[in-house]
Parts: sequence; structure tokens; C-alpha cells
Amino acid sequence: MFDEGPSSEDIQSLDKDTGYCSECGAEIWDQAEICPKCGFALARGTLSRPPVEDWWRRRWLTLVGILTAAAFLGLLLKLL
Repeated sequence: MFDEGPSSEDIQSLDKDTGYCSECGAEIWDQAEICPKCGFALARGTLSRPPVEDWWRRRWLTLVGILTAAAFLGLLLKLL
């Protein structure tokens, strides 16, 4: 019997069902319970985008928050 491997439809369906490990950032199957790369237990599931993007996004929001608070404080001190 000849094994021809997965069909193109199978490959396309697997490509759509991937996520990212919240610990190491590896791209994995989104239904995985444990990351095959680092062994982290994915109790809350996978991330929809790589964690590096999330890290930069959080840093950017923190910076915007600090600058907004500083501007507000400066305005408040100027009024007093």
C-alpha cells in the first residue's frame, strides 16, 4: 500500500488552526494542551499572535499612560 501523505486540503486546515505558546512563543496547534517545544502546560490555550508583539504592545501602552499622567500632573500643577 502506498502512503501519499496529507492532501493539500489537510495542510490548509492545519495552517489555520495554529496559535502561539504563551511561554516560549513557538507556533503550535491551537488545541495543544502542552507545548511540544518547551513543555509548558497551556491551561488557558494558545495566543493568537506571538508573545513578542504582546510584550511591545504592553510597553507602548505603559509609556502612553505615563506620558498622559505626567501631562495631566503638569497641567494640574500649573493651575495651582
